[in-house]
Amino acid sequence: MPVGNQKIASLGRMAIDHQGRLRAARLSIGASLVVFSAKVLAFVATGSAAIFSDAAESVVNVVAAGFLVWSLLIAARPADLDHPYGHGKVEFFTAGLEGALIVVAALMIAIQAARSLVVGGMPQALDTGIGLLVGASVLNGALGYYLVRAGRQTGSLALEADGRHVLADVWTSVGVVVGLVLVAATGWAPLDPLIALVVAAWVLSAGLSLTRRSVDRLMDAADSELLKALAESLEEDRAPEWIDVHDLRAWRSGAELHADLHLVVPRYLTAQQLHDIHDEIERRSLIVEQEEGDVVVHFDPCRPEHCPGCSVSECPVRSEAFATRSPLTVSSATRPNPDIA
Repeated sequence: MPVGNQKIASLGRMAIDHQGRLRAARLSIGASLVVFSAKVLAFVATGSAAIFSDAAESVVNVVAAGFLVWSLLIAARPADLDHPYGHGKVEFFTAGLEGALIVVAALMIAIQAARSLVVGGMPQALDTGIGLLVGASVLNGALGYYLVRAGRQTGSLALEADGRHVLADVWTSVGVVVGLVLVAATGWAPLDPLIALVVAAWVLSAGLSLTRRSVDRLMDAADSELLKALAESLEEDRAPEWIDVHDLRAWRSGAELHADLHLVVPRYLTAQQLHDIHDEIERRSLIVEQEEGDVVVHFDPCRPEHCPGCSVSECPVRSEAFATRSPLTVSSATRPNPDIA
């Protein structure tokens, strides 16, 4: 199989394992509850503002994991009359909601940190708190890596977003642990809430980034990776009758892939020949036999100006000799209709 088709086929197969996605989401709930419980115990034992900030972010993990399971159940539903492109976009909504919750958590952390700076006080039982945080971080790291990998393998932005949030939580915990070690070593209490403020800024940045990404997907932003793979596949499998491509578009609806394009073909082709070309492009480019997505091809009849770039050997309507055929690239395949632009 050509390289371009391998890329598209791997992208297409991501939508198959709905049960695997649900297993990952349910595991996320269970592990997040364990991690949150450990951080709450650490906060109760120490009274540390930094640990509170870490525990507050873990609340978001638990809530987000619950929404994740809900969104994947909805996304697994097949297309219907009311949702002809399926229900996959609910994953992007969930990812955006998780981003908003992360922003709220950042504000909560900042408020608690500011309060601790004003009130003051030295955290207690730091050894216990640090031990609990280290254990929670190890579990979180394993969970985050698993979720990101599962999200990539199954094409789930919601799973991948949850995994990246969990991994960000790990780094947050590492920063809190380092800070608490410094507090214990120096005895300087204000360092604890200052660390919490740094954590709040980190969490806020992660939340805003995730929210922007989900909004792009909800608004059908172009998928550059998919466009590149499609253009490469069309070029590698290009038949002489595939004279030119323009207005190539591609986007995701959850894990399902959708694309449409305009293909310039010899104007004397029959309806059956056009139908066969459509099926061939669909089969080679998106592998839709298992309902991973769809492709729509709009056929444009060739014109005399296409003759120098048309490599059809026996053409009854050729008005000019063949010179050279330009390769299909992302920029050429996505350009607007040359007759309109």
